[in-house]
Amino acid sequence: MSETRKILGHMFINLVKLPLDDRVAKQGAAVVDGLIDKMVKEMPQISKSDWHKLRIAFCGMLAHGWAMGMNPFNNPNSRSDGNPIEVRVSRDILIPMEALKALRYVKKDNLGRVEKAFFEPSAEAKIKEQIERILAEIAKKHWAK
Repeated sequence: MSETRKILGHMFINLVKLPLDDRVAKQGAAVVDGLIDKMVKEMPQISKSDWHKLRIAFCGMLAHGWAMGMNPFNNPNSRSDGNPIEVRVSRDILIPMEALKALRYVKKDNLGRVEKAFFEPSAEAKIKEQIERILAEIAKKHWAK
C-alpha cells in the first residue's frame, strides 16, 4: 500500500468518520500522487519533507470535500440557493435532477439512441408532462411561423 493511500485512509477515518473503500482509496491516491508528481517537476527546490506536508494537506482537503458532499454518491436535487439542478439531456432539453433519479430503465437502439425509458410510476406522469411542455415550447418557438 502506498504512503498516500495510508494518509488518505487516516484522513477519512479522522475527518469524515468513514472507512474508505479500497477502490476509492486507490483512485484518490492516484489523483494526489499525480498532482504532487507534476508539482515536484515544476518546483524542484522544495524539500522532501515539505512535499510530504503538502501531500497530507491534499489528502485532508479531499476528505473534507467528501464530507461536505463533493463526492460521486451525492446527487442533490437543488442548489444551495434552492433552485433545482437541471441536467442537459439533449441540445434543447434540460431535465431536473429529481427526474433523472426516477429513471429506472433505458433501452437503446443499435445507433445508441434511446428507444424506451421507464421511470418510477409516481414520477413518470410528471416527467412526461415536463417533456411535452418543453417540446411544445420548442415547437412554438421554431415552427409557429
